[in-house]
Amino acid sequence: MTVATSQWRTELRVGDRRVVALADGVFTMTEGFMNVPGFQRQFEDATGAANLPIGSFLVEGERTVLVDAGIGPFETDGLVGGNLLDELAAIGVRPDDIDVVAVSHLHLDHDGWIATRDRGITFPNAVVHMGRGDYERFVDNEEDTRFRVARHKREAYRELLDAGRLELIDDVTEIVPGVVAMPTPGHTPGHLAFAIRDRGERLMILGDSMYCPAQLTDMDLTAVHDVDPALARRSRELIARELESHDEHTQGIGCHFPGLRAARVLGGEVVA
Repeated sequence: MTVATSQWRTELRVGDRRVVALADGVFTMTEGFMNVPGFQRQFEDATGAANLPIGSFLVEGERTVLVDAGIGPFETDGLVGGNLLDELAAIGVRPDDIDVVAVSHLHLDHDGWIATRDRGITFPNAVVHMGRGDYERFVDNEEDTRFRVARHKREAYRELLDAGRLELIDDVTEIVPGVVAMPTPGHTPGHLAFAIRDRGERLMILGDSMYCPAQLTDMDLTAVHDVDPALARRSRELIARELESHDEHTQGIGCHFPGLRAARVLGGEVVA
């Protein structure tokens, strides 16, 4: 299946900093994925499919950061990818330009380009940051088969760890100046969100802690893949409080938000 994703390429400004939202491919939301019957219908296109982006985010600065790495050159039911490197090339970025890869969690549509079966590690100069809980659950624990990381990626993560190029995060951590990793567990044990800050503005990249803007205010709206639904809800509540902060102009965006568009929460209402 060939998919066109350039229509989802979006430039976001955070102070003087540019963040470019890019889509590696398409995630198709189906009936039952969210806990509200028929929820996916609001996203259906002319084909009748609820096709949403598989998003990554290029954060410019003294060090170039890529938040999430798509699904890679891979296709399975409801997921198809492979466009991220072309999307990066379209904005003048090569794999060896990436200094940091920040992975929200280790589901296959977020770490796909960390390494591929054919070419090995994709970003040769990058230090990779991820939550320790995900590494221990999905890389170290090979008996957990529900979301086990593919063998070639497990080998790549271990190679990166041995080389000092894999950082495991337990707490709020500034991974480069102005880019802060925040633990938001529940969707996975070590799920992270990332706050990009500059000149009093903030963009929170939410990974899959929220699949759609409606979850910014509806804490009862849940996804089937949350491994700990109660903990995932507490993380969404934390994010909602952060987004309503009056100290900074704050926007939030998830990796599957329609059109890769950011939103704000004002007075308990979602504002695109």
